[in-house]
Amino acid sequence: MLVSQGLEIEVDRLLGDLVHIAVHVLPHTQRLAEQVHQGLPPLARTSARALYFVKLGPVVASARRTSSGIKAIGLSIGLLAGACQLLGERPLIAPEPDPELVQRGGLLFMSPQLSGDGSRSCASCHPGGGSDGGVYLRDVRVPPGTPGARVTPGLRGLWQTPPYYWDGSVLSLDEAIARMLEVEMRGGQAAVRDFAALEAYLLSIPPFDRGRVEPDGTPIEPATMSARRGFKFFKQAKCSLCHPPPLFTRGRRFDVGTGLKLHPPSLRGVASSAPYGHDGRWASLEETVRALLAVRRVEYSEQDLSDLLSYLELL
Repeated sequence: MLVSQGLEIEVDRLLGDLVHIAVHVLPHTQRLAEQVHQGLPPLARTSARALYFVKLGPVVASARRTSSGIKAIGLSIGLLAGACQLLGERPLIAPEPDPELVQRGGLLFMSPQLSGDGSRSCASCHPGGGSDGGVYLRDVRVPPGTPGARVTPGLRGLWQTPPYYWDGSVLSLDEAIARMLEVEMRGGQAAVRDFAALEAYLLSIPPFDRGRVEPDGTPIEPATMSARRGFKFFKQAKCSLCHPPPLFTRGRRFDVGTGLKLHPPSLRGVASSAPYGHDGRWASLEETVRALLAVRRVEYSEQDLSDLLSYLELL
């Protein structure tokens, strides 16, 4: 299904309105509605996705004017998951894995027993669930920019960020774990219960969030004027096409001038996640932003660049 860029931007804006109301006004209703939605048969979910586009605009407009509109929007929140799936957005409701499995998975995450040769643990490359900033070609660390190499991604909020791996080729977390054991962990093996425990632990790692922007991306007080201008430029330069708030990533693949279609990483914590690019080709955030703006042929001043960097530091 092809959606024009203009329509996509408008739908993104409407989704932002819905998410804002859902998070701040009806969090419990959202949880219940999404659970109900997940219980629907496939045909009903398909119908819900279609109905979402028919109902969302009028409901949001009504919610802006009347209390009855806000009540009405609660009835539409059950359609959120279907629309998110269609648009490549992510769910906002965290999973609740078994605490016992999470504890066991945390121990396995830090243990080299999962690797084929006992030489490394998951935490070796993902300390604290983040990234070691290393660039690897299969399981060998190489210099940044090496053809075919990939930067270690962070693991925070994995339940929000499918598909997995830089090329977006892995759709499920189960498959991602299996591939990680085979390649990065050098033929590592995990019993069924250990596999489930590791998955539970990964699902328990919370998303990175400095708490300095609203769900729609607006800077929270006290934010500098530079950061506020940076948010305006972020929207003006259409950075949100690949990195829409509140998660600042999208479940699609894009070519940003590398000749490869890649899954955009979340910009949460981007100021402290060097090196940048799928192969670590850019050492600094400023270098990265300049390169990507050039690819998109976005005209900007040095003040625009400074403001945008100030905004990205809030994420």
